[in-house]
Amino acid sequence: MKFIYKACLVFSFIVINCDVNGQEFYQHDTTVKVFAYGKQLPLAWCGGFNNPQFSQADLNHDGAQDLVIFEPGLGVMTLINRGMVAGLPHYAFEPKYALNFPAAYNYMLLRDYNCDGIADLFDRGGNGISVHKGYYNAANELCFAYYTDLFFDNDIHAGGFSNAYVNPGDIPGIADVDGDGDLDFVSYYITGGYMYYYRNMRVEDGLPCDSIRIKLKDKCWGKVYQGFYRTHQLGHSCDNSGLLRTGSKKTHSGNTPCLFDWDMDGDMDYLDGSVSFNEMTFLKNSRIESSYPVDTMTEQDTLWQTGGKKIEIPVWPAAFVVDVDLDDKKDLIISPNAGSGSENYNCIWYYKNNSTPGTPNWQFQSDSFLVNQAIDVGTASYPVLFDYDKDGKLDLMVGSDGYRQTSGVLKSQISLYKNTSTPGNASFELVTKDMSAIAAHNFQGAAPATGDIDNDGKTDLLVGHTNGTLSYFKNMAASDAVPPDWQLNQLELKDVNGVVINVDGNAAPFIYDIDKDGHNDIIIGSVYGFIQYYRNVSVTSGSVSFKLINNKLGKAKSDPLQNFGNFSTPFIGKIDPTGIDFLLMGSNSGNIYQYSGFQSGDTTAIYTLIDGQYAYIDSTHSQYNHPGTYSGIYGNRRTAITVGDIDGSGSYSLIKGNVRGGLEFYKRKVYVATTPSVSGVGAMNIYPNPAADLLNVSWAGDSNEMVYISIYNMTGQLCYRHEFPSLPGRAICSIANLAQGVYICHLETAGHRYYSKFSIIR
Repeated sequence: MKFIYKACLVFSFIVINCDVNGQEFYQHDTTVKVFAYGKQLPLAWCGGFNNPQFSQADLNHDGAQDLVIFEPGLGVMTLINRGMVAGLPHYAFEPKYALNFPAAYNYMLLRDYNCDGIADLFDRGGNGISVHKGYYNAANELCFAYYTDLFFDNDIHAGGFSNAYVNPGDIPGIADVDGDGDLDFVSYYITGGYMYYYRNMRVEDGLPCDSIRIKLKDKCWGKVYQGFYRTHQLGHSCDNSGLLRTGSKKTHSGNTPCLFDWDMDGDMDYLDGSVSFNEMTFLKNSRIESSYPVDTMTEQDTLWQTGGKKIEIPVWPAAFVVDVDLDDKKDLIISPNAGSGSENYNCIWYYKNNSTPGTPNWQFQSDSFLVNQAIDVGTASYPVLFDYDKDGKLDLMVGSDGYRQTSGVLKSQISLYKNTSTPGNASFELVTKDMSAIAAHNFQGAAPATGDIDNDGKTDLLVGHTNGTLSYFKNMAASDAVPPDWQLNQLELKDVNGVVINVDGNAAPFIYDIDKDGHNDIIIGSVYGFIQYYRNVSVTSGSVSFKLINNKLGKAKSDPLQNFGNFSTPFIGKIDPTGIDFLLMGSNSGNIYQYSGFQSGDTTAIYTLIDGQYAYIDSTHSQYNHPGTYSGIYGNRRTAITVGDIDGSGSYSLIKGNVRGGLEFYKRKVYVATTPSVSGVGAMNIYPNPAADLLNVSWAGDSNEMVYISIYNMTGQLCYRHEFPSLPGRAICSIANLAQGVYICHLETAGHRYYSKFSIIR
């Protein structure tokens, strides 16, 4: 299926939990300063990096090239160029520009195909190479509209009209290969081995600049064969039919060729990444200097750079050419392309281009470019706000699934950031990356939770692990008025029967008196999405004793339509000015689920799902958006959240962890919209929510206009539409044929629109 994007906005979603003229929401706040080792981290809250792909574009139409970073399955990060400091690039995290990008698949590369000076977008799409045309909207923000998928038909390919193929996971080379002024395309075919060269015939055929027409020009571009071995075989060619040479064997797919002019001689050399190796092979093109009729690779360096800093990135590196320092020379950025088991901290290698024509000079600068400017704890971060130093301000602890080790396993630790805020100005400073010497225990997975679980009046520490178990660190400090002294008491916490507590994967504990008996209990999220409840049954101070009461507490579940891989991460506390505790749960999908119904202490109750996408607001909706700001919580997998008053302002902030190991910071805001009064239809209400088979929709109205009610799923697909007379101001919609999930109810009349989100649960 091909989704056609005709504007910056696919569909507008807003959350209505109050009257139509006002809205409280969480807004990205990138102004909160974070310091480490005496320096400010300019990208502290960007969310971290694991498998980034790099492109450049002028996102805000100011004439400067910005950085666009894409991670497959996670989406886009946008970094605005704020100028150079002492010759070094300075980028600022500006997430609002990411909302203007369409969903991209496998890879995303920005190039200008239509000669208008505006970056266009290429991704795998449904066939191999999809093209989206770039343009600027009224706010001077770069947006994209779907243009075409690339197909060809010529005499060297048996079978007629076919797509330009790119293997899933591969990244093609997109550059002006033949030097005629238009973009060409190179990618490995299904079996690997040989690269196909798709020549853009726009110039040759005299087509308008705003067009692409490709021809399969060569089935073994560069005369190179890449087999199972690191060394490439040079000097190969295809026969006249375009078939592989006789006797050639099929090989694996999994390649990331990056085309660039290494020696500035006018032809395209390339770095080739392979799924089988941690290094990249460099291949030199001698077409220009040796006057070969076609691109011909004559030299290779299987461990580039053997004369400098060798690329060595587990697993499957990919290279990207971007001018990160704006000196008009394309530099090299290299990162891991494999999504599982890859390097997750030293994962962005930067080679500066100091070359002059005929004299290549690529100088290694860093293996953690940008990563060292952010809070990044490897993979899957778990933030917790807790007043560690007892100064009355909430400090920040961050655990994770761990940093990748040379053995390939993850090793976890917990970072501690001191809250250095002044009233109205939030800030943090790194104290240590290994709080309580957690690293010494070689944990795989460290999801922290704080609270008094042994009834001695001092705050203890629980750490959840990837294998589903918990470790208990007892607070040995003199009192709870001083910083905790957490000492390992039980490597594997056991229940009242002496059985190891184990939730069978990715334990995410939270300490809270869920049954209101005056003793803190333990609730634990897991890979299965439910939360398990262990009651505190200790009878003496200083001892721990817990009993499993419910392994599906409240039947609350993250990603309820999914059976496994849900990754629930519970938080219970105050999240808004109501003063009521709510349950928030992060999830694998990235959605945050808000539940109520536990406040009475009844642990047999079924909790009420209030929101399946807590605090999500599309910032492009005119009624609820401050011009020039970014609002709402969205995106990224493996969310984990913590909420609190960071700066003493009385307003809540939310910190969100994610699978990339970084953090995002959100500040609660209040916006009073200036929506004009509506003739005929007033505020809309829907009930029940969650619903099952019928949805009641009511509105205020006294006109004879028709009311149109539509229901969309979360991908923007229309699932229901019906028209009703404005009077009597209500309608019943049958939703029995809709699957369980989260939907948007859309009411429209006389040009006015109202939206409300609801869930279907049966």
